[in-house]
Amino acid sequence: MAIISKKWIAFTLLILTTMSTMAHTIYAPNDIPLLDNRFRIDPNTQQVTIILNHPSHAQKIVLVKPDGSKWYAQRHPPETVAWFNNRNQDIITIQNPMPGPWQAIATLNGENRIQLLNPTTLKVEKLPLKVYNKEYLTSYISLINDGQVMTDKDLLNNAQLTVSLINSDKLSNDTQKSIALYKDDGQSYDSLPFDGKLSTRLFMDLTPGRYLVNIKTKNNIFIRTFNADMVVFPQPLSYKIEQLSNNQGGVELTFVIDPLEIDPNSVIIDSLIAGNNESDTKQLIVHLADQILENDTTTIKVKLPYKNYTYSGEVFATTIDGRELSFQLPEYKFEVARAAAQVIESTIVTSAAEPTITDLESKTIESEETEIAQTFQYLWIFVLILIVIIIISIFVVLFILKRKRKKLLENGELSLDDLSTEHLKPLEIDENNAKK
Repeated sequence: MAIISKKWIAFTLLILTTMSTMAHTIYAPNDIPLLDNRFRIDPNTQQVTIILNHPSHAQKIVLVKPDGSKWYAQRHPPETVAWFNNRNQDIITIQNPMPGPWQAIATLNGENRIQLLNPTTLKVEKLPLKVYNKEYLTSYISLINDGQVMTDKDLLNNAQLTVSLINSDKLSNDTQKSIALYKDDGQSYDSLPFDGKLSTRLFMDLTPGRYLVNIKTKNNIFIRTFNADMVVFPQPLSYKIEQLSNNQGGVELTFVIDPLEIDPNSVIIDSLIAGNNESDTKQLIVHLADQILENDTTTIKVKLPYKNYTYSGEVFATTIDGRELSFQLPEYKFEVARAAAQVIESTIVTSAAEPTITDLESKTIESEETEIAQTFQYLWIFVLILIVIIIISIFVVLFILKRKRKKLLENGELSLDDLSTEHLKPLEIDENNAKK
């Protein structure tokens, strides 16, 4: 076996150091991660390169082989192992490594990777760099061994395929989202069981931005991964819904296309306008090739009864680069309301037909006001009657007194009116004489 060149290791270290200064981490397509300082090497692996990052001080890294024996930077077989280390990183390359579970004993940080050189690789087809938000993305993934698709049932049994996306702007926070899990069992989107080829359909429900796609398949024998960059763009078609004017029942759907992203003549919109129940659901299919576009905009009128609705749809189109795509439009809830004139007319008809709650309240208030007015009217009548009675009583008393006086005069009796000072003078003289 040839001794691994130290110069090759130094060149690899230089490349990795340069890569670490980039805005986001770049992985080789078939790198596998180092989990809990452990990794597995499957049979037929020709070469493995182990990249270990550690704090900025000299540290002794120990590699534990599947048989329990240990390798150090100062003690390892130089014929099959090349070990390069500095204050921050150790790079270890092993020819024909022992298959099985390996372990690195060290305090590690950063992104530590295992690079495999193996005839068995993970091949991913139709995975574009540029995708759109809420796009349905179909991809074909296969295990390749010596240029042939692996179909060995023993190897593919229980093999799971996971697809994860990591936001490249937030790698330090380990922001990751798993969006798919598949098996080569002929179910879901997989065409045939144990054919070594998976048909995956991914729903890219992601915020626009840059992502690292990590596709991994593993079982108890091997682990294979595929890494690629992906950029998620906003949707190349938008829409708005407005109610028709002039008392017309329905809405206007306005679609705006980005001609720099997709071919307008290729756009087909398959949508649903759903009411409260299934009978209110209306399918609307729009071919933009049959519509008139003005400033990349087209408007369609749809007649609808007055009620609440939810609009949803899927767009099929071809990009200007010739890629076929489909994506889901965001849902939109809206209401088709009655016009103001119709509402007033409806209110008048309702009032004539049967009393409303407002009418009943008005009538109650009017009844109360009538009762109060009648009460005041009766009170005034009572006061007037009382005044009349008092006046009559006064006249009666005066009349009686006058008659009594008249009788006294007729009988010759002294009345109070006949009293005068002349009757009092003799009495006053007698009293004066007595005093003398």
